[in-house]
Amino acid sequence: EARELVLKAQILAGGRGKGSFSSGLKGGVHLTKDPQVVKDLSAKMLGFNLVTKQTPKEGVCVQKVMIAEALDISRETYLAILMDRTFNGPVLVGSPCGGMDIEEVAKNSPELIFKEAIDIVEGIKDQQALQMAKNLGFKGKLEKQ
Repeated sequence: EARELVLKAQILAGGRGKGSFSSGLKGGVHLTKDPQVVKDLSAKMLGFNLVTKQTPKEGVCVQKVMIAEALDISRETYLAILMDRTFNGPVLVGSPCGGMDIEEVAKNSPELIFKEAIDIVEGIKDQQALQMAKNLGFKGKLEKQ
């Protein structure tokens, strides 16, 4: 039995937390302890367009909502694998500054965005993963997970 649940609209665009829906709902990420609120929020997300800084002006239709147990966190980090034309392939991108407003972090503090090009044949090497873990501020046992 979860103490609190998180609902996240699933679209291929960032800025969901600050987005708005064509249903009138504000925000594509919500926390609640009430199962009825989960049902109500899902109904205002599914089938409606979510508009964020990264979507077209009409937004993107939400077809899926992730519902999961909300956990207490001590800090947020950002980690993604992106296709990057500069590297002609996949790149591991990370920041110790969390996932909210990562575009602002990249703009205002580019030194806090770390990239590791991934060889498409060999995949992510252990040394790359360890370096990224260090860049994100993980230490001890966490560094090697």
